[in-house]
Amino acid sequence: MNRAQLIDAVAAATGPPRAQVEATPSATLTQVRGAVASGDKVQLPGFGTFERRERGARTARHPSTGAPLQLGATRAVGFKVGATFKQEVADSVTTTRAKKAAAKKTPAKATTSKPTTTKKAAKK
Repeated sequence: MNRAQLIDAVAAATGPPRAQVEATPSATLTQVRGAVASGDKVQLPGFGTFERRERGARTARHPSTGAPLQLGATRAVGFKVGATFKQEVADSVTTTRAKKAAAKKTPAKATTSKPTTTKKAAKK
């Protein structure tokens, strides 16, 4: 699902015009980006937590030459999935697998067995 599809789905589910719904995710994501960039955690219960993570300086290797390279400290965005979201995804996988397993339980075709010869029997 892309951004436009998300906005259309929210507009259909809630009723307000698409233009009004479009402003909400844009403003929300702008606030999340700003808060994480300034070092704050953004917790959305049931969904997850966005946070800024600090990565220390390290020594790496150049892939072609193998020479050591010094990489400086960096900051990255981290996301930890909430328990409710994680459980919904796990349940959907279980349901999908159960549906596929039920579809595969069709009776198999009968095969005719052919007599097999062993190497010893073939040599005689």
